Amino acid sequence: MDNLTHGLLGLAVGALRQPDVRPDSPERSSSTDRAVLLASVLAAELPDLDTLLARGDAVTVALHAHRGLSHSLFFAPVVALAATLVAWAVFRRDTRLPPVFLTSLTSVLFAHLLPDLWTGWGTRVLLPFSDARLSLDWTVVVDPWVTLPLVAGAVVAWRRRAVWRRALLLGLACSMAYVGARVVSWSVLTRRVDGAHPGAESVRVFPAPFSFSTWRYVARLPGDVLAAGDVTLLGEPREARRVTAPVDVLPGDLREVPTVREALAWARFPVVTVTQVETGREVRVADLRYHLHGEPTLTFVVRVDAAGTVTEARLERGGSASELLRRWRGGDTAPKSRSP
Repeated sequence: MDNLTHGLLGLAVGALRQPDVRPDSPERSSSTDRAVLLASVLAAELPDLDTLLARGDAVTVALHAHRGLSHSLFFAPVVALAATLVAWAVFRRDTRLPPVFLTSLTSVLFAHLLPDLWTGWGTRVLLPFSDARLSLDWTVVVDPWVTLPLVAGAVVAWRRRAVWRRALLLGLACSMAYVGARVVSWSVLTRRVDGAHPGAESVRVFPAPFSFSTWRYVARLPGDVLAAGDVTLLGEPREARRVTAPVDVLPGDLREVPTVREALAWARFPVVTVTQVETGREVRVADLRYHLHGEPTLTFVVRVDAAGTVTEARLERGGSASELLRRWRGGDTAPKSRSP
């Protein structure tokens, strides 16, 4: 999820703890109450500091450096401890550390790791024991319908201090109700797509940007064939494209290039092409789970020279914002070609 949503979720998690001083009391809130709220927000944001420390090419940073160890269950207590110590340094007097730490740990788990896990992009919560990228595919990374109830709750809490806790918890409840509805939709549509492709080896439904009712799907059919399309809550699956995508299209030496290997590990329904360019070979790794009308919108491009060294690595999003909008509306079905 985006950082605004993480922070607001952390604030709401902090409000789950019964404060020492009633919200409508004329008495000033305790230092522990204030430290809990601060630490909860910090704990929800700290894992994304890995983007400031990331080094390497664009593909490695996007897929490996970010959402690394700081996003793992193993490292969560360390993040919570760091947030607790910062909050204790700010509100040192009479601050009780156990409730601050426990709320911070809850915030790391449920305001950062879980929201990243329920997005289509996924995260590696099992590091360092497993490098697998896990994803529940319930929402996109930036989903305004997750964020807006939290924003409304925070605004009311700021303007009306007497009901601040109630406002934050109501915003959290509305946001989680929406996520729950997404879970139900995902389950229903997955069964519907599976029924439309009875011979499929596997099917998966993915959230589409800015839409509650329309989802994307990919079905893996026998013979290395991928079928991509859309499905709505009130309609049947509409297949847009079939593509033959053999898993062994890459030569062995390219598979051993770390940047290429990272892109392949990320792509669950990969469409891979290799072409000769002046400086060597260009590997394009697209994933059909990100598609518009069957055409990929997200592709990692890696150029490798004759010695196996990466000379360029970048992420292509399928065209400019205007081109993507036109394709989303049903116009062009493919991005305009670009010279290498």
